Amino acid sequence: MAVTAAQRTCYKAESGQVLPIALLGVVISSAVLVLLFNNAQRIIARSQLVNAADAAAYSGAVWIARHLNFVAYTNRAMIANHAAVGHFVSYVSWVRYVHDSIEDVDRVTQWLPFVAPYIDSAERIAAHVRQLAEQSASVVVPAIDAWNASFRAAQAEVQASLAADHLRELMQATASAYDPGIRLNDHASLARMPGELRAMLESQLLEQLASVPSFVRRYTVSDDRDSVRELIEKSLRATPSMMRWISGERGWQESNPVFRLRKRGVTEHVQLANGADWRARDQLQYRTRRLVGWGGWGRIGAREGQASAREFASGYAGVSSYYNVAGTPSDRALSLVAIATKSQDEIASADLLGMTSSTLPLLSALAVARVEFRRPAGDSFAALARGEHELANLFNPFWAARLARSSCDVPMRRPPLQQTSSARRRDCRNARRAHRAPAIRHRPALGRKAGRHQA
Repeated sequence: MAVTAAQRTCYKAESGQVLPIALLGVVISSAVLVLLFNNAQRIIARSQLVNAADAAAYSGAVWIARHLNFVAYTNRAMIANHAAVGHFVSYVSWVRYVHDSIEDVDRVTQWLPFVAPYIDSAERIAAHVRQLAEQSASVVVPAIDAWNASFRAAQAEVQASLAADHLRELMQATASAYDPGIRLNDHASLARMPGELRAMLESQLLEQLASVPSFVRRYTVSDDRDSVRELIEKSLRATPSMMRWISGERGWQESNPVFRLRKRGVTEHVQLANGADWRARDQLQYRTRRLVGWGGWGRIGAREGQASAREFASGYAGVSSYYNVAGTPSDRALSLVAIATKSQDEIASADLLGMTSSTLPLLSALAVARVEFRRPAGDSFAALARGEHELANLFNPFWAARLARSSCDVPMRRPPLQQTSSARRRDCRNARRAHRAPAIRHRPALGRKAGRHQA
């Protein structure tokens, strides 16, 4: 069919009308792409904030737990060293008793021709053993006391480290490993938040700044409520042979119908105002039957074996001071807050016709970690407890870190002026529910459930 001139003129008038529609589609598609890109960048930045806050809080809690466990190990080491001195003093007392007893026997049997040479030889051997034991004690006891003094100095350094700025530097370095633009517990960033929220977070940080260094304190024997004495006794009771040798009755007894002979030996732990001491004594006793019952015990020989720690170290201190959880015994735990913030200006985004991903000036995430005392099953360490439950202390190294549920870990929104406090709390809860799934989905750096984290 031939096309007339009028039809050709109509076609020319309608050509090019699809171009405005195509341009409008390009603009809309570009706007959608920009919004998707900006939202993706914001979600990535927020997931980094959540991970950085969690990692910073957990790293700080682990750091504190390890310091507390170090103090517990050093307290245990000082008590073990102190018990070792008691063991050594008991051995010196026993050797002196043996030597003195052989000397008394030698004095009686010196006129017996067949017995005297053997007794003389035994007396010379006992004298050499006694001299060696006394010389060893004069070196070992002061060395152990100096070793305990170094432990006390290390504990003082630990408390100074808790009071210094090391914790904040560690948490900031952990957060910066995720993104150098992340600021942790930054007061300048908190100043950009709403008034009530800013006041609450700043009060938590101030409380944390004071609670961490004051969580432990130095105790002496005059104000420790006999904790050291109790733990020494429990440690000795945990080893029956040690208990019998030091604080028990390291002796024997022989008897017949008319005569009884026994050897007595005991070591006492004495706590002094300026330190401690171990005092040991060993002696041989006898008693005979009388017409009515048995007579009293009498000592054989004019001397008895004696020894004390201060005989070999005049200023022996033992466990004169140590560090423990401050305050009355309780189930105390330490909470650590990490507030990670990042400015919206530092998030890479595209701007098309004034469209941005968010009007919020700041992205924020909050994480809370706890340092708790949790005794595991088993009795590898003597429990410092007056009941079935052991309270928090620094004598057993059972401090562990875990992440706790934070109050609100979503971007801090700027509420309208007319919004009430209850409405702001409702918005925070709704925002937390809306963002809970991506917050959990973007925590690959932690790897395990928060409840299973241990130091």
